[in-house]
Amino acid sequence: MAPPATTFRRSWFCRDELEHQRFLDMNARLLPVNTKVMALVMVAVAPAIFFGGDLRSVGPAVFGVIFFGALQRAASRLPNPQIICFIGLIGALTCIVVALYFYGAADSAGMALVTWPIAGIAGRYARRVLIVATGYTCVIAAGAIMIAEPGILTTDPLHVTLIVAAIIAAASVGAVLRDSDIDNRGAAILDPLTGMLNRHALNNRIPEIEEQSRLTGRPVGVIVADLDHFKSVNDNHGHNMGDAVLRDVAYVLRRELRAYDLAYRMGGEEFAVLLPGGSIVETGAMAERLRAAVAAEPIQGLEIHISVGAACTAPGEDFEWKSLFERADAALYEAKRGGRNRVVVEDHAAASAAAA
Repeated sequence: MAPPATTFRRSWFCRDELEHQRFLDMNARLLPVNTKVMALVMVAVAPAIFFGGDLRSVGPAVFGVIFFGALQRAASRLPNPQIICFIGLIGALTCIVVALYFYGAADSAGMALVTWPIAGIAGRYARRVLIVATGYTCVIAAGAIMIAEPGILTTDPLHVTLIVAAIIAAASVGAVLRDSDIDNRGAAILDPLTGMLNRHALNNRIPEIEEQSRLTGRPVGVIVADLDHFKSVNDNHGHNMGDAVLRDVAYVLRRELRAYDLAYRMGGEEFAVLLPGGSIVETGAMAERLRAAVAAEPIQGLEIHISVGAACTAPGEDFEWKSLFERADAALYEAKRGGRNRVVVEDHAAASAAAA
């Protein structure tokens, strides 16, 4: 099955789920701030509109503000939001430079406005993206000044060097703050034992998937897995062995999943997997694949099995996490009652009738 178009895909902009979650969270936090900044920019350019300023400069400035604002608001509802938002940020700073150039103010303090999009990039993206954006901004800002004033590097080089320094300074400070946030966020959303995402990360991701489900009508599958007789592992071999088993089982589960499937440790010995775009057949097949992979090889020298429950939204049904998780969890307990080391997939017809 090809990954659904609206599901997060690893890319140069966001290489893992942690980076993607951080982007979504920071984009939402920066939205009200950017709305105020955009309003401030509009106020700043208003005199050029009302008092006969060069519309060649006013036009790009207004367009840049509107363009970025629209893309930022739409980003979370579009495929690959991190790419869409980056285009908006780069477009905004480009429009600022173009506007200042045509207004004849390329070498003015107004060029410092390009540090605003750079700060937004630093807040949302990893260092590699910030480095490329910073280099691009330095080139177009310095280039616009030197084109407007060809001899400025010899007559007044500070007009060029200071704006470059300001851009690099804004990027550097933003990078430090971002790295600190990444460290704290990793501790907050990653399970320290298994390295899997935890419940907090799941709660952050659910609204996005629910919105995608409503917009696309694509199904969403949920798998709930639980280690069989895990208490006996701790009782007979000690908690250190139990922790090692959990780490190895988590590794096996992640190894079997596709890049766009989402795996979480729910607590204890229970794991959950979300399959955006996964039909009931595909969800059941993945559940069996996970069960078989754990059973196929000794884990820490022990024979370990898991019981698995699977459920999926019906055609035309919106994804609602709480109810779908409860259905998958009910299927899990049916697997436990049925002898363990097995998969139970919910009866779609029965689930639909119960919901009617």
